[in-house]
Amino acid sequence: MMERDYLLRLSRAARWCLPPAEAAEVLEDYREIIADRSVEELRRDLGSPWSAARQLAQPGAYRRWLAVFTVLAACLLLPGVLPVLSVLSGMAIFRFQAYGVDWLWWFPGLCDTIVPLRGGFFVAGTALALVWFRRGSGEGRSRNLPKGVVPLLVLLLIGMAFQWLAAWLILAGPAEILRAMTYKIADAMRLTMTLDMFSMGAIGMFALVKARMTNRRWQAVYILALAGCILGLSIYALWTSMDISFSDTGWQTPILLRYITITLLGFVGTGVSLC
Repeated sequence: MMERDYLLRLSRAARWCLPPAEAAEVLEDYREIIADRSVEELRRDLGSPWSAARQLAQPGAYRRWLAVFTVLAACLLLPGVLPVLSVLSGMAIFRFQAYGVDWLWWFPGLCDTIVPLRGGFFVAGTALALVWFRRGSGEGRSRNLPKGVVPLLVLLLIGMAFQWLAAWLILAGPAEILRAMTYKIADAMRLTMTLDMFSMGAIGMFALVKARMTNRRWQAVYILALAGCILGLSIYALWTSMDISFSDTGWQTPILLRYITITLLGFVGTGVSLC
């Protein structure tokens, strides 16, 4: 049982440190080495599962993967996390201080800073994911979709549908509905939308790790989650903006086209990832 546990941990470490094809070859060789040996012998001869995997990885290739992972994670988490922290910063119950600084008050400014960069996050994250996980994947095109991909895609689509509902209320909602929305209702809906984006970010990070360690088709979940976070950030920016001239006829058109473009590109990237 302990030998199986060592092999399981080694498998996870190898799939993180090595490309899929190399990880599969290494694990096949190590199964013979590990057979009928105690954990004490394995740790003495090979070290911990993590150190054994790190020794097999090419330093340059592993550093490139860490750089790619950092960029992909930043493209997803910055638009997915900062809006909810920005909203929470306005609620006294969530405020906390450390070293004499009220830390949550930093997040609204950071959120405003990344809003103009959302297009760059979307393009960079989508393009890098498509290129990186397709090169040297070592997986056949005929393999079935990994278990769990479809349910998570459905959850993301539901989250994006809610974002479109919020966009409709802002851009074309009936006047009587908008007048009936109190500040508390509007704040609750805005918090719900940011929590929706936060959940998408968490799902996308899970998929990003799975795309490296199991099957590249998990990148479809990452790309749709990224599209949902960018769409949500765009709607959040509109919701909190004070610069829009609502009296101008047709002011909704360029905003609506932007939302449609983000959604369609997210669908296209997801479809390509599933091929």
